[in-house]
Amino acid sequence: MTTFLWFVSFVLHGISLFLIVLLSLKWVKIKETEREQAELIREMETMMTTYLMQFKEENERFVKQITSSSIRQHSRSLRKEQMSPPVEHVVDRIELSTTSAEEQSAESLVSEALKLQQQGKTIDEIAKILKRGKTEMELLLKFHQK
Repeated sequence: MTTFLWFVSFVLHGISLFLIVLLSLKWVKIKETEREQAELIREMETMMTTYLMQFKEENERFVKQITSSSIRQHSRSLRKEQMSPPVEHVVDRIELSTTSAEEQSAESLVSEALKLQQQGKTIDEIAKILKRGKTEMELLLKFHQK
């Protein structure tokens, strides 16, 4: 009977040793996976930090470009205002120059645009031919079609 108990004891000890070895291998794999995950997290953090820094630098450059272009436009408009005559003189000139010649040129523009449209030209082509803006031609044709 003691032989049987010794045999059962050795079998149980062998099974327990086998399970301990399996658990230690699993533990090592888990620790290695945790280390890899921590390393990946650090890499992702550095990549995100780098990306955000580049994004911030691009935004700063964009803001500088916008401000410099708005400053240039503002200085150009100031120069134009300084060079342009007073408003009263401009109004007088406009009133004096409003004649039937302008009305005739507007009517000829409309008729020319309508002719080109009847020929099957697109609004872009009409605008290029008449050297006017696309939106201007769209509005002109819409108002005169009705």
